[in-house]
Amino acid sequence: MKHLSIPAPRLASIAVARELLWYVQRNGDDPEALVRRAGLSHPAKALLDPLWTGQLSRLEFSALYAEAVWVLDAHAARQEGRPPLTKPEFDLFCQCLISCRTLRDVIGRATTFEAMLNPRMGMLELVQDGDVAEFRMATFRTIRNISSYVSDLTGLSTHHRLFSWLIGEDIRLLAVGFRYSPLVSRECAARLMLHPVIHNAAENMFRFPAHFLERPVMRTSAELERLLERFPFDLEQILSKEAPLSERVRVVLHSALAAGQTLPTGAAIARQFHLSTATLKRRLAEEGLTLLDIKNACRGDLARALLDDGGLTVGDIAQRVGFSDSATFSRAFRQWTGHSPGAWRGRTRMVPDISIQH
Repeated sequence: MKHLSIPAPRLASIAVARELLWYVQRNGDDPEALVRRAGLSHPAKALLDPLWTGQLSRLEFSALYAEAVWVLDAHAARQEGRPPLTKPEFDLFCQCLISCRTLRDVIGRATTFEAMLNPRMGMLELVQDGDVAEFRMATFRTIRNISSYVSDLTGLSTHHRLFSWLIGEDIRLLAVGFRYSPLVSRECAARLMLHPVIHNAAENMFRFPAHFLERPVMRTSAELERLLERFPFDLEQILSKEAPLSERVRVVLHSALAAGQTLPTGAAIARQFHLSTATLKRRLAEEGLTLLDIKNACRGDLARALLDDGGLTVGDIAQRVGFSDSATFSRAFRQWTGHSPGAWRGRTRMVPDISIQH
């Protein structure tokens, strides 16, 4: 049986909590009532104050995030004239997947289940092209605003984390596409989806190596009951101990880059995983990697996503991925991909959508 590595409780982002509460308040809902339902000891007035110096724990943030998403999803549903998804319906959806044999079976059953709840849940589709799989979550929303943005990005992230938990491995994402323009802050988007997001994509989707589709489901109904106590809103709940250390380091670095933060040092990463710096280097070396290798891979992932997104200049992208000037970034990008940034951007615009193979 696989085991989970549950990160130690740590302080959560007040800025993201404040942003979510502000969206709730802007829609005409009562943030004070939301905070009481979340069981927080801090009043909403304090949390909404940019000068407030208090903190939220990981679990406090997850409780606030849960309440905010249900409120925002209900608001988006009212705009569309349909009933919102409920927690019992979501839990039943998860319970229907636990008896599947492989991840491919999971996605097939999820597609059938969500079709029955249409339009309260999106229409799912699995597309495979050789060794790349693409999971699509088509939205039926005709009004795309902040409420529906938060709800849909939470849904896309939830499917990725649920699929990873079911097979006991962190499914490595190759790309994440989102139909919306960037309506929330960079920090908020990075908190909800720990991978660079390509906005204004043709569909809500994520791509991953297709070999994960044949991974067996490793979880039991009893484990699922425990998971659903806080899932999907405890965003740090799921990390498989059996995932390579390099993959877990990659998640940390992707999160920092997506949030526009400076990449953490080796010493900071080692502390996060309760390792010495020497042990971190040694264990990465056993996987044939260095921390610099992983940092460059993450920079490359974000650079390709931002070039595909098309909203930033090459100079802006160079700064986002930690380079002081465009020339240095261009040389590094050519080493990573064999293309200049300009050639890559032109190339991706010419690449058609991957074909469906049933």
